[in-house]
Amino acid sequence: MLDEVFEVVFDVILELVPTVILKIVLLLAGLVAVAVGVPLLADSPLVGGALTVVGAAAVIGVLASWVL
Repeated sequence: MLDEVFEVVFDVILELVPTVILKIVLLLAGLVAVAVGVPLLADSPLVGGALTVVGAAAVIGVLASWVL
């Protein structure tokens, strides 16, 4: 039941917001994650590396979706 509610809410959000806006938000979130993750590499390599990898994957994924 709870899964169906989340699915309906998620579908409504995806219908209202164009995909270009979602891609821009994901691109900015990825850039922020990389910008936060790189300085953290010196203090906490595990957290900094995870943020950097997730952010880079988000940025590369958005850019690849626009190119392809």
